[in-house]
Amino acid sequence: MIHYRDATADDAEALAAFACASFIDTFGHLYPPQDLADFLAASHTLALYEAYARDPRLHLRLATREGAIVGYSKTGDVELHVDDAARCRELHRLYVDASVKGEGVAKTLMDELLAWCRAQDAAALYLGVWENNHRAQAFYKRYGFEHIGEHDFMVGQTRDRDFIWRLGL
Repeated sequence: MIHYRDATADDAEALAAFACASFIDTFGHLYPPQDLADFLAASHTLALYEAYARDPRLHLRLATREGAIVGYSKTGDVELHVDDAARCRELHRLYVDASVKGEGVAKTLMDELLAWCRAQDAAALYLGVWENNHRAQAFYKRYGFEHIGEHDFMVGQTRDRDFIWRLGL
């Protein structure tokens, strides 16, 4: 059985490890080792996840099975360069473990973060999705997200093209 809850600072170590492993499993093969190491060292540290868990402006949710993290989402202020960021939110991360893909974990996390955004009276939800991540794109399309632009996503010195998608709330 999958359980869903808000992350706390006590989850930071396990969440940072899960986040690193998820990124490596999903995208690690795309990058030179040093670029991947630099990216993970800058974006998936214990200190960052402790800060995320304590930040009241963020919605940091976990999916767990038998106490182990099998998915998470991080939603908060818009960091993408968009015109109407002030009253909007951004989905920064949504990852699920391969062992639970197809079991509705991503859907539950998405439904919960959308409810949080609506409770925040957000006008829209933005996200960035890698141009070749077709599985994620299909998932977001089912929710009604629309492609509105592009931006560079840096992994070390490697520049990826991400699509910027928007869902009006």
